[in-house]
Amino acid sequence: MIELPVFPIVADSLGLPFKYLPELVKYGGVPFLLMLAVSAISFLLAREDASKNAMSALMAVAHFVLFTPFSVTWSKLAIYGRPAIATDPPFAYSRTQWLYLLATTVMVISLVIIAGSSVALVRYGQRNFDHEVVMWAGVLMVAGLVLFAIGFVRLSFVFPAIAIRKYAGISAAWKQTRGNIERLAAIIVLSSAPYFVIRQILDSLIGYHPPGLAAATRGSLDMLLIAMATTALAGPALAYKRVVLDEHEEAPALGGATPSRE
Repeated sequence: MIELPVFPIVADSLGLPFKYLPELVKYGGVPFLLMLAVSAISFLLAREDASKNAMSALMAVAHFVLFTPFSVTWSKLAIYGRPAIATDPPFAYSRTQWLYLLATTVMVISLVIIAGSSVALVRYGQRNFDHEVVMWAGVLMVAGLVLFAIGFVRLSFVFPAIAIRKYAGISAAWKQTRGNIERLAAIIVLSSAPYFVIRQILDSLIGYHPPGLAAATRGSLDMLLIAMATTALAGPALAYKRVVLDEHEEAPALGGATPSRE
């Protein structure tokens, strides 16, 4: 079993946006601009008294759909370098991207089921003033989220495997992460934490602004940080490379072997 070096992998993950800045702009620019358009539409719908929950769901779905091609490209870039994406268009869907989106959808639906059922129980207990139901619903939510987190970490190699077309099934991904759960969890958290810390700092510094130029600027910065946080998936991709690829093969360049469409 290979023990993952947490901090070197996190450092590499955080350094990739600077190392591959042209690729970040080329492949991340299109989904970022499209997300700004969706955000503007969401804002207009909110002014027409559209449901806040519906708008949040719209933004979440748009993010996953629009950033899936970038996620696939960034994973390949992290694992194999520039030759792997030499023929990739800035934004396109092929079988690989659809499979990646399907895996993401399954993950999100699992989280919604776990959290949604617990929230429903909490509200039921609150409406009926049943404190015992509320308490057990909270326990169920915590237990469910812990199990989800463990499952997500154990299956995190599914995503880079799909991106480079080496997906061998859920059981294979589960076995590949064995013995590295804590290290892999640390890599995932530390690779994404700086972007969310910066977002919280900006929120506290900028504060709330009524609709206008300041609010639009704040929203754009917020979307930029969310987009940048997507680059954190390089963390598990690099871990996958270290555990799976470096152990079994010499990483080949995918320039000719990775067509952009199927």
